[in-house]
Amino acid sequence: MTSKQGKGHEIMNRITAEISKVVIGKDEMKELLLAALLSQGHVLIEGLPGTAKTTLARTFAQVIGGKFKRVQGTPDMLPADILGFHFYRPDGSSEFIPGPIFANVILADELNRIAPRTQAALLEAMQEHQVTIEQETHRLEQPFIVITSQVPYGGTGTSPLSDVQIDRFMLRLWSAFPSNQEEGQILRDIDEISEPDVSPVATLADIIRLQQEVKKIYVADSIRHYIVDILNHLRQHQDLTLGPSSRGGIALLKGARALAFIQGRDFVIPDDVKRLFIPALCHRLHISTEAEIDKVTAEAIINQVAAEVPVPKEGAASRVEETDAELREVPRTSPDSLDDRPGQTEITDEAVTDAPQIPTRVPGELMMAAEADRETVAEAEPLSNPTEEVPTRAQGPAKRMLTDWEWILIICALVVAAIMISLGLNFIR
Repeated sequence: MTSKQGKGHEIMNRITAEISKVVIGKDEMKELLLAALLSQGHVLIEGLPGTAKTTLARTFAQVIGGKFKRVQGTPDMLPADILGFHFYRPDGSSEFIPGPIFANVILADELNRIAPRTQAALLEAMQEHQVTIEQETHRLEQPFIVITSQVPYGGTGTSPLSDVQIDRFMLRLWSAFPSNQEEGQILRDIDEISEPDVSPVATLADIIRLQQEVKKIYVADSIRHYIVDILNHLRQHQDLTLGPSSRGGIALLKGARALAFIQGRDFVIPDDVKRLFIPALCHRLHISTEAEIDKVTAEAIINQVAAEVPVPKEGAASRVEETDAELREVPRTSPDSLDDRPGQTEITDEAVTDAPQIPTRVPGELMMAAEADRETVAEAEPLSNPTEEVPTRAQGPAKRMLTDWEWILIICALVVAAIMISLGLNFIR
């Protein structure tokens, strides 16, 4: 972990600890919400009323030192209620009145109670971080994150979000009821929770700097191929009429980088990606009618595909770092240690200097380096009887060649003798 990562990790721990003063439990939601902020994404929180959705978003904005605005979704809401409007006076002058969208953290509560026309007012803001009102473009403040909540579809006065709208959300989280222990703690500390003493533990400049640091997290090619394989398997699944878009893969990549940064790593491992399968992909899938009748869920399909797609080998970056560290820490071989070898009579300084250093626990290279080391030491040892051994090596090939010529001469003599005998017999006849 570098010094910058250490400072960033400290800031994120302070943010989580400060939020925990007000929001009891929900550790998974806090971490994923922070990951979405560092990835410049947006979050859709689904859950029943009274499960701390609004409290979590408001406290989140307070601890990062940003502006927080809340929009309560109702069927009669207009786009101007979110974006703002121009106020025209009788004298012909006008003034732009900014809407609640001009803040750092926006909470659109019960988004699926809002009419589709008003929901569409968020599209440009979420994608391009700007809004256009009466042909005039206004840039939004940075950092910028939209947190929306919705009651489960099918409730009174609700309508499903459009595919275009829901695809803009990086993650979808589920806000469940607290456990018995957490609810007991809520009842015990309700007075402090109702009037929280929350102070900013970071600045907006800190958040922007951390967002830039997250972009430097290393992602191996195998991790990217793993994400692509997951997307392709989902798009070809027989129980789905519509698979995840490319935004799903982008959400997996950016979210995995943020999770790696939160955990103090500078590289992504497959577990970072697998943690985001449900939050990043579940809301992007359309299940076929036949599968819905069979009560097949999007979570079950994602789990099935995750089990079928091979997971790349993890830890490659950490192994490289470990090897580099070991190579730096290996001590050089001393002449005294070489002198203790059996059969060693004398080792020169040049032989010791040229002897290869053998790193510890480096697979594959250990045996090769050991062989090279033994060969170097063998060359440095004096020969026991050089005057006898060297001529023997030189005379070996010469003796073999002489023996071959002798056999050739014998064969030629026999052939000539046979011919002469044959000619003599013919002459006698």
